[in-house]
Amino acid sequence: MSQPYAAYTLASTARAAELLDLEQRARRVEIARISAFIVGAVSGLLRNDLPISPVLPTLGALVCFAGFIVLLVRHRRLRSELRRARAAGALAMMGLARLDRDWDALAELMKDVGYQDPLLLPPASGDEQHPYATDLDVFGPASIRALLGPTPTPAGVEHLGRWLSDPSPPADIARRQSAVRVLADDHAGREMLAIEALLIDTANTQTWRSFREWISLPSPFDRASGLPRWSIPLAYMLPAVTGLLFALWFPAIVPAWTWLLTLTLQIGLTWRWGQTLDAYFHLAAVRSPGVRRHHAVFAAWEVYETKESTLRSLVARLRDESGNTASTAIRSLERLLDLVESRQSMLHPVFAVGLMSDVHLVRSLERWRARSAQHVDDWFDALGELEALAALATLAYDHPEWSFPEIRPGEAVFQAESLGHPLLSDHVRRPSDVTVDGPGRFLLVTGSNMSGKSTLLRSIGLAAILGQAGSVVCASSARISPLRVFSSMRIHDSLTGGVSLFMAELLRLKQLVDAADAGDGDDRPLLYLIDEVLQGTNSEERRVAARRIIAHLLDANAIGAVTTHDLALHEDTTLDPRSTKVHFRETVDDAAEQVLSFDYVLRPGLATSRNALKLLSIVGLDGALD
Repeated sequence: MSQPYAAYTLASTARAAELLDLEQRARRVEIARISAFIVGAVSGLLRNDLPISPVLPTLGALVCFAGFIVLLVRHRRLRSELRRARAAGALAMMGLARLDRDWDALAELMKDVGYQDPLLLPPASGDEQHPYATDLDVFGPASIRALLGPTPTPAGVEHLGRWLSDPSPPADIARRQSAVRVLADDHAGREMLAIEALLIDTANTQTWRSFREWISLPSPFDRASGLPRWSIPLAYMLPAVTGLLFALWFPAIVPAWTWLLTLTLQIGLTWRWGQTLDAYFHLAAVRSPGVRRHHAVFAAWEVYETKESTLRSLVARLRDESGNTASTAIRSLERLLDLVESRQSMLHPVFAVGLMSDVHLVRSLERWRARSAQHVDDWFDALGELEALAALATLAYDHPEWSFPEIRPGEAVFQAESLGHPLLSDHVRRPSDVTVDGPGRFLLVTGSNMSGKSTLLRSIGLAAILGQAGSVVCASSARISPLRVFSSMRIHDSLTGGVSLFMAELLRLKQLVDAADAGDGDDRPLLYLIDEVLQGTNSEERRVAARRIIAHLLDANAIGAVTTHDLALHEDTTLDPRSTKVHFRETVDDAAEQVLSFDYVLRPGLATSRNALKLLSIVGLDGALD
């Protein structure tokens, strides 16, 4: 049992016991609270009907109601502790699910704590246009993203999605590696931060964008159709005058029409400005979920102590130039937004007219925007990067045997020892030493069906992606140059689009060739991964077309790996000296039963065996076709 597995198991057991204890305590407090209320209510109602002095039941009722308030506060605290314990227990169980590669259990645990991440959704049809995301299972329910730690805020999702979708510059990679190492070693601190993040209200990407739009809207006091500037002093003066006149009316010092006149003016102004105020508050209420309840996670990161420079600089960005913290500002905004929600109360018209409270609330929100809105993007950007780094650190903690790759700018090389597929569990994974150096060289991978060729290609691609995100890779050591990754693996036809399998392959390969030629202004070499090149056409044309495409990629100084069943592909004299040939093979365990087994060991040279007819026999088709 690995150290992370043991730690997660111990934590889940401890959290389960803590959760049971908290539930029992909460139940006892709830019973006591209800009992105190009932006893207090009965004592108060029957105080004159009991054969004792009414003073005693009255005192008893007061004591019971005081105890009810104390127990109510205690019950709320226990409920908060229960939420925290559930989140902590779920995090430990998520760790076990990640290590076991139990994707269904992981998804269920995330659902239980209300964690939602668009990067964990099944790929959409448009995602197939990405250079590698769909082919290599970067996003989705069973993906690289699922192996990483949680990023509950939309800003964290954006950062992590960007890092996994587009390899970063070497300087950024080195900076992230340093931060990830520190966070991986601080498991307790990272888990505490993750618990705080899981307890916030979930905000999807759309609501987050809407909130950012709201904080940049023009002030209603600056718009011609908005509120006049003089509405602010008037909102202070009129209610005060009305209240004073009303107080003087009681002893008949002033007539009633005086305070009725000012009150009527308040009613008229409230109605006149009502449409503008309602529109403003609607925008605030609709778009506020992008920030609600984030103050706790900001506060947790603000007190995080570290000597690592990247983390220190990110934490420092959670304060403005005056030293005010993001958590304080966000908490202040949350309170104001709570007041916006309270406008749904039946008593709201009383306060809106009597105190002109809506004008005061708009002024408070505008003062907050003037003071803090310009810092919000930077605060959440820093928080998002911290969350993304913590997510990568979770992977490094879960797999201490994996390594941070050495990034070698100026070269075109991919070299890894004991390289494996990260989405396979430890007892299934079969690592291999892989080298693709160049430029202008490629790895030719041959082997029979199900022998591990596609898995090898994905292992190479995912190592390049994770390594250039700043993460550990599934290898004992690795040396990677800055690379652009492009894959052509999961190709399928489209009935609705009128695209055959062969045409779909050609279109994907055209994208690949264009990427190798153009580079989009990026001077990094291209790493291409092609699985069973042009399998949608006949063997002779496939050989000719495949050789032309690979030769073009080699001339463009790209490096890559190609799998094929076509054992004649290596015979081209142009490609032969520029390729490194490796293969997988299978063995027949029982000649009579024709049982195939695979050791998934990468060997030098070309495969010489085929297994299609053996598989035909195993599934019982050979006899059925006689």
